[in-house]
This record gives sequence, C-alpha cells and structure tokens, in this order.
Amino acid sequence: MYGTMPGSVLQIMGEVFSGVAGVFLIIASVGQDWVEVQFFRTTHVITWGLWDICVGGLCLPDSGWLEICRGLILLAVLLSLGAFLCGLVGLCIHSHCSKRAWFILAGALMSLVALLDLLTLILYPAMFNSDIVHLQTDSHWMYTLKTWNFDWTYGFGWGAFIFTVGASLFFILPLDDKKTISKPFRAINHR
Repeated sequence: MYGTMPGSVLQIMGEVFSGVAGVFLIIASVGQDWVEVQFFRTTHVITWGLWDICVGGLCLPDSGWLEICRGLILLAVLLSLGAFLCGLVGLCIHSHCSKRAWFILAGALMSLVALLDLLTLILYPAMFNSDIVHLQTDSHWMYTLKTWNFDWTYGFGWGAFIFTVGASLFFILPLDDKKTISKPFRAINHR
C-alpha cells in the first residue's frame, strides 16, 4: 500500500513554529512591558513598551528610534503571517516542485522575520538606555535612575526569534516525500 503525506514532518513543524512565532510577535508588539524602570524617591515600578513613552507623568523624549522599532516589529508580524500562509499552501499542494517552492518562500520570509525581530530586540534596549541615561543629565528631570530591567513582553520577542529561526530551517530543509511501502505484519513460522 502506497501512502504520501501532505508534507514532511519537518515542514509541518515549520508551520507550527511559524504560527507560534506569529503569536509571540503579536504579544511582543502589543505588550506595554518591554522595560521595567525603578527610580529613587518613587515607590512604584514604571514600565515602557513600544507604544508608550509616558507613564504617570514620566516621559522619555519622543525620538525616531521608537517608531523604527514599531515599524520593524509590525513588518515582522505581517511577514510571519505571509510565511504561515505560504507554508499552509505548501502543505495543501500535491505537486512536488510547487510544494518545494512554497516552502522555500515561507522559509525565506521567516528568515526575514527573524532579522527584523533581532534588529528590534537589539535597537530597543540600546536606544532606551541612551535616552534614560540622557534624562539623568536633564535639569527638568527630577528622578534619579535606580535600575532598569527587561520585562516579560521583551522576552516574548526573543521567544518569537527562536521559533522564527526554527521555522525557517524547517521550511528550507528538503522534503522527504518518498513513497513508502507498508506491509502488513506477519508472524514468522519456524518449523
């Protein structure tokens, strides 16, 4: 009996990983807790994300780097959706050449998503640190920085990066769609 799978296990794993990466990217992009900041003379912790630069009257300067980070991660979300759809089409097609082309396209898109996500994850803390240190020299700024740490939403960004790299590798690896012959199990009689 001959049987074929719609895609190999690797490409199915690529589809699952791209779906998880997309969800993680959405969580990271809408979350407000990328950085947790504590100042001296205050008792509460203040969090900043991609969309807000003011919390409780404490504001970071409105600089272009935050818009760049937003744009990069939103583009990554859209491209991950496109890669997920390409992988889904690849799983549904029966032609080997077409199937392979869709999976390579999905892998290329996921590689680009990984690059965009990584750029955001590097740019945000570097520029945030620069802005928060710059605020310490501003005469109108009344709070002295105690500490700042990455928060849970930033962690989802790194989780998305890991799943994105995995998805791109799973999509790009060659298909294993050789037809296999399965024989019914027979007991061997020794006489």
